[in-house]
Amino acid sequence: MAPSVPDVQVPADVTPSVSDDPEGSPNVQQPGDLGEVEEMPPTGMPQVPVAGNGLLINGACTALCLSDATDADATTGATDGWGWENEASCLVAGSAPASQGIACDLMTSEPLPPPALPGSNVIRPEGVDSTGFYVAGGRLFDRYGNDFVMRGINDPLAWFQNRNTGALQWLDEIASTGANSVRLVWETDVMDTTLLRQAIQRSIDLNMVPMVELHDVTGGRDVDDPARMARYYAETDAVREILLDYEDYLLINIANEWDGPNDIYVDAYTRAITVLRDAGLNHTLVLDANGYGQSANTVITQGQTLLGIDPQHNLLFSTHMYESFRNAQTIRDTLQRAADAQVPFIVGEFGFQHGTDNQGNPIQIPFDVLLEQSEQRGFGYLAWSWTGNSADVAYLDLTAQSGSADALSDWGNDIVNGPNGIRATAVPASLFTQP
Repeated sequence: MAPSVPDVQVPADVTPSVSDDPEGSPNVQQPGDLGEVEEMPPTGMPQVPVAGNGLLINGACTALCLSDATDADATTGATDGWGWENEASCLVAGSAPASQGIACDLMTSEPLPPPALPGSNVIRPEGVDSTGFYVAGGRLFDRYGNDFVMRGINDPLAWFQNRNTGALQWLDEIASTGANSVRLVWETDVMDTTLLRQAIQRSIDLNMVPMVELHDVTGGRDVDDPARMARYYAETDAVREILLDYEDYLLINIANEWDGPNDIYVDAYTRAITVLRDAGLNHTLVLDANGYGQSANTVITQGQTLLGIDPQHNLLFSTHMYESFRNAQTIRDTLQRAADAQVPFIVGEFGFQHGTDNQGNPIQIPFDVLLEQSEQRGFGYLAWSWTGNSADVAYLDLTAQSGSADALSDWGNDIVNGPNGIRATAVPASLFTQP
């Protein structure tokens, strides 16, 4: 999420950015932007199967596209077999994904059981030097080779630095929800790097996997922005030392919601990856989608390219689900496509509403579908955010400004105690439970 100016406990030496969230940004994709083209009549396309009007892929009955030109990547030549028509994903007839499907009826088909998750002791791929997390086959594994599914919360550490009443103390409250991971907001102008060390150590003490992220270039579009964040990690001696000390446990989120265009995404993150790997940082690196984190299509279609470029082949991709995911089917389609592409994938931020429509009404996000589908497919999620959002997005506070887990908002209660929420689905990383 783009940084909100906190309403409480802002230390005098901290000046958060005020470019709040995807709303109001002309660069944010809305539903239908993922490669949508003008509908074209079919020309020589195979007919929809006689037994139905779709193909069953990964438990979901999916329509065939009317035209292969709807493939989001057709103009680049990097077609993946998925298109976008009528505000939903479709399968390009004759493509590899379509060849795996069986005929189904879009109106009546029953979903298949969720796919089985990998077993334990998955072998670390050759050439991966991390002593901690790594990815393989589209999944995230801890150092013992056990699949890890994040169920976490964002904690605004950089904006609430008071050690007695701020985000450091809130970690205990977050852990009491059963969260197995926490995303720590950080900024390059925070001079107190010992606070970062303390927050990472406290997260680990509480059996939560910490992910540190830099917020400085939220909404930035310069191709060098991600590399600039990488240089902070690599060249700030105290920070690099912290990252190396906690390699067994830590994930590094390079740059929150950098918003460069699709055609420079690979270049920008190649530069950042190079900086980090050259500095000996072998951790799993987390890359946000562009479009203020919401352009899932970018990471789904370009993720494998970046995995190949990274000498450690150790990347996790994050999409933030706000108003571009107001349609439940968009959420289903996105998670399905990520699974099909075998892109290591999480939902790094999301809310129950965000932004307003043309009539000024709040845009609701069907987060219950996000939680359900994430659980079925074994994708991680981290809700935004524990507390301290600015007044215009204070509805996203999971709890009161005190940070107490005993004062959850309705939104917070749904995330913590809902049927697919944290308490019901979070499993600690085996690195905390295995000798």
